[in-house]
Amino acid sequence: MKIQQMIIGTLAAGFGMMLFASQQADAAKKVKITSNVKITSVDVAGRDVVITGKNKIYNKAGVLKHAKQVTSSKRLKQLKNSNRSKDFFNVYRMAVTNKHQVYYKVVSFETKWRGWIYGGRTKAAYNGGLKKVQTTQNVDLSQDVQNARFKLSNPGTAGVDNTWTNIPWTKYKAAINTKDSTPYANDQLRVIDAKKVTRQYYNTFYYVVDDAHPEFNGWINQSALTKITDPAPDKVVTNTVTNTVTNTITKTVKVPAKNELTINYIVHSKVKTPQPGAADAVLKAYQKAYADVLSQLTQNPDTASTKLDALGSGQQIDVNDTTPQYFADIYASFDKDKNVVNIDLNWKLMPVINATDRILQSNQVFDPRAGVTATDALGNDATNRIVITENNVNTKVPGIYHVTYEINSDGMTVDKRIQVTVNK
Repeated sequence: MKIQQMIIGTLAAGFGMMLFASQQADAAKKVKITSNVKITSVDVAGRDVVITGKNKIYNKAGVLKHAKQVTSSKRLKQLKNSNRSKDFFNVYRMAVTNKHQVYYKVVSFETKWRGWIYGGRTKAAYNGGLKKVQTTQNVDLSQDVQNARFKLSNPGTAGVDNTWTNIPWTKYKAAINTKDSTPYANDQLRVIDAKKVTRQYYNTFYYVVDDAHPEFNGWINQSALTKITDPAPDKVVTNTVTNTVTNTITKTVKVPAKNELTINYIVHSKVKTPQPGAADAVLKAYQKAYADVLSQLTQNPDTASTKLDALGSGQQIDVNDTTPQYFADIYASFDKDKNVVNIDLNWKLMPVINATDRILQSNQVFDPRAGVTATDALGNDATNRIVITENNVNTKVPGIYHVTYEINSDGMTVDKRIQVTVNK
């Protein structure tokens, strides 16, 4: 009797464990991705984040079957406590499950760590394993710096002596503007903005404007500049007049009439191959995308200094209705003395991945990189920089599979997904 009870108890326990495992498997099977979009098509409060350590990074959404952890628990803790600017992360895709779980695809600024991390249950709001971060903080410019003119201290090929589209390691794939600043050695540079890095070296960077060569406009380390000793001309002229009768001094200040607000567009590029019509297309796309803000600025010119973020400063704009397609880095600044808003549009080519759908026979050898090429934002060959982010092809089993390719160039991430059909 006791033996029978033991057997029945063992069977019941085994059945319970099997039932639990079955339920868990069924639950896992039921979870699926219902939306997977580029973060550029989603309204989010910035793409720069840090890891909180609350959730792990996986090769795909962690609730999906066969999801694998990308970083160890020890590495995750190191990333959480890191003070390196290279350990900031960029968010570039958002996926939502049918259970309303939101996952973000992230990549570290140095590209060493990449994967999916849980971000809560509210779309476009960072929670869970990541949180928004400010990689820089604004620095007030003194009147002395604003009125001064600067030159390069040591023009040459060093990164510190050249300008950047964004401050190095404060934006994912921050790109250098010039590789050799020697041709600009004698140019006078104006400083119109300043920011301080919030991690590691805490350096201060200036945004400089080169009126002689606008292509040099960009961010440069404060230490790379030398102030020109000859003072810039005063914009307000003071005349001192002595009255010889009363022996008194009267100061007459000549104040010029306030200039009307001017919006100045600077459209330029480092793309070597001529692209007729590119500058016009980029300018039109910008004016269309920011038409409302530009209209508000025209109607209320006194608000110019408060509109720079609304004008897209620090963002990118895509031009998708042309062949080839373009994108541009936007930088907006305001010259209070001249009452001029400068909108700098540094355009580049949209990176391109050339890959087509494939049809294979059962057991046929498949190389996902065969025949696949790419060009970067400057039109250069970038085939060796293609990253395969998805490849579930199994030529032993007939069916429909997919391969996804990805490339990042100058802060722009592009992907392409092809279908691979395996016939019997």
